[in-house]
Amino acid sequence: MLRRGFCTIAVALISFCQLGTAQNYKGTPKPTIQDYGPFPTTNRTAAATVKPETATPAKSTGAASGKCGNPLTSCLFYGGDFLDNPLYPPFLPNGLANESTVNVSGDPYGAAVWIPFTVPAGQTWDVTGLFTNNQSTYGVLDQGTEPIAVASWSINEEAFPGNAGVVVDSGTSPATSTATGRSAFGLNEFTVQVTGLSITLTSGTYWFSVVPVCTNSADPYCDGVFFTSDVEYLNTTPANAYGPVEPLDSSFFDSSLFGESFAPTSGSVGACAGDGCDAFSAGVLGKIAKK
Repeated sequence: MLRRGFCTIAVALISFCQLGTAQNYKGTPKPTIQDYGPFPTTNRTAAATVKPETATPAKSTGAASGKCGNPLTSCLFYGGDFLDNPLYPPFLPNGLANESTVNVSGDPYGAAVWIPFTVPAGQTWDVTGLFTNNQSTYGVLDQGTEPIAVASWSINEEAFPGNAGVVVDSGTSPATSTATGRSAFGLNEFTVQVTGLSITLTSGTYWFSVVPVCTNSADPYCDGVFFTSDVEYLNTTPANAYGPVEPLDSSFFDSSLFGESFAPTSGSVGACAGDGCDAFSAGVLGKIAKK
């Protein structure tokens, strides 16, 4: 079964009870949204085994010092750390498929979570990087016949349900995938981060995606999954959140494979069927431009 989201998530999610047996859908019927959830709350096992070179956790998110990402760099916005808190009712920890992999492929990606952020009035941001925190089986990125780690990314504006809006800038760039030290759903969390960007944003609301790429069919690790971790603001602001507050209930899920076109992620009819996903663990790197 292809997987699309976490925990007790319904709709766009996957049951992780059989992670090791994910199907390769090449040449088989297109899966339906009912194939992807929910995550059973009883299946909260130890984190999956990862390659030793990718398993070293970051020492600190450092958002309080004006830095975020993994590795740390100057922060403009960060939604905060994922928290696996199964005891708080309703069961909210969750995530959504975010990947271009052997099993979840498509154009321009197999599945993407689009996260909103706001550049405050009177400010101009010089964006140098973007990242998403993703629960993953292996956290491995590569593309083509040589192991060049990349991720696809985009910043859009004027997005609304069913419409991607206007692309401000996008591309496929060298990326890092670094363990955060957090885990849930039998998976370990990795920060997939692109840097070296040069984008100027004026005040307004934007949506961005950073999608891990691992489409080399000769690489067994490209059979893994990635799910962008959600964050919740019900009890308190997520740990290490930084910058303008992430607009709640404004994220989108987009995937032609799953038959979704910029579908809202939150709410009872959203991609997560009411189980979390009102905000996500992701960030924008750079500095506020001097006037």
